[in-house]
Amino acid sequence: MTNLGSLSRQGKSLATVIAASGSFLIGMLLPMEIWTNQETTTKATTVKTATNTKPINQSANNKETPLEVIKISSVVAKKINNTKQKLRELELKTFNFSVPKRFQSQTVKDVTLNSKQKVISLTFDDGPWNNTTEQILDILKKHNIRATFFVVGQHLNVRQEIGKKIVEEGHVIANHTWNHPSKSSKMSSDRIKSEIGRTADLIYKITGRTTNLFRPPGGVLVNGLADYAKERKHTVVLWSADSVDWYYRSAQKITKKVLNKASNGGIVLLHDGGGPRGHVVEALPNIIAGLKKQGYEFVTIPELLTIKDRELHQEELAKKTESKKQETNAQTNKEQANKE
Repeated sequence: MTNLGSLSRQGKSLATVIAASGSFLIGMLLPMEIWTNQETTTKATTVKTATNTKPINQSANNKETPLEVIKISSVVAKKINNTKQKLRELELKTFNFSVPKRFQSQTVKDVTLNSKQKVISLTFDDGPWNNTTEQILDILKKHNIRATFFVVGQHLNVRQEIGKKIVEEGHVIANHTWNHPSKSSKMSSDRIKSEIGRTADLIYKITGRTTNLFRPPGGVLVNGLADYAKERKHTVVLWSADSVDWYYRSAQKITKKVLNKASNGGIVLLHDGGGPRGHVVEALPNIIAGLKKQGYEFVTIPELLTIKDRELHQEELAKKTESKKQETNAQTNKEQANKE
């Protein structure tokens, strides 16, 4: 299995490459765009001069120049914005399996975001499952949505091709134990190690990916599974919007449940396996349509945690800046007081 430290170093290297690429692209776009517009303007002026025997009015040229500058500026700004967006998409895609350090060994349930951009994560438990998982993958592909699948080891073992397909189509695959034990009673250390370790090994064997995301069956945190995962710097992922699709067999009811509990930074719990899930397949297009109508974009769990990490980082920087400002003001006031 890939060492977490190695993944971290790879992440830093990739981040450096992405940042450098962004600077390079923007640096290249600006002079190229200006050169292209200048060349076009020069040719147009030459043609106009050749076909018009009247002398060119100098004042008219002066009036046209600001318009050309505005045109160039708007085009370049648009190019830069498009480049930034593509770099962001590339970054999120590149790090779709990594988790920010601050969330390692932590339990996350509701990742509240303060940004205007509304995002939400769809997660699916207990698969892979015959027919159901692939139908869900087809729906997600149609809507260009990436989700997070918490797989059960024994189910993955007999449906390995579906597990490969989950990763090949850009989704995140995560650990949901081998046998799905959801009892609250304390489990033996050997059982705990087997439940998480066997599933992690199988995920790596089939997909070539390691995962540090773990969801305890039933959301139980006291039987030792979650503690073991945290000791290994895994992030324990719960949920904020429960579809209760294991109980309600009506697509309309589970759709309503999800839409009513949706929140910015929310984590939606759905099931693609563990039993008949035709109602989930039926509900999913309506859930997606309803969330889009509410203004949501869809992200994987690692992407969601990355967005929150950036938000927290900005808040920390703002606090440091304010603290430094206060210290500087206090020092200035003290010096003025001493002079008086």
